[in-house]
Amino acid sequence: MGPVETAIRKAVKKGDRLFTPSKPEPFWVGEISVERIVLELGTKRTKTPIEWGCIEGILPFIKKHGRIRINGSYRSQRIVEGTLDGYLKKYVNRVTAGWIAALLEKAGVVVIDRSRPAYVRANDAFILD
Repeated sequence: MGPVETAIRKAVKKGDRLFTPSKPEPFWVGEISVERIVLELGTKRTKTPIEWGCIEGILPFIKKHGRIRINGSYRSQRIVEGTLDGYLKKYVNRVTAGWIAALLEKAGVVVIDRSRPAYVRANDAFILD
């Protein structure tokens, strides 16, 4: 279990309701297993599994790029390099950056700058190995 997974497991539980950073759209934590976390997104609560390996890779990605934009191509599947959206689309075939940013913020891993466009950076209090 990596440091990000550990922080998430301490901060959120199955059934928790969180909100995206730019618009107050709710989403839910559907399941937390050994392999992944499942988020329930949108009004239909579409189950979206995200592997822990993907999530653990976010901090090294942020460390490499510094403060990064959350969204890149919004509703399209085009990958915009250097954004959280672009990183995540390499693992999940849908737009998930806002939800993941909110999850990581709840866990204390990142800080979100909610200006337009929204950005994310590593939380100084969160220790990177």
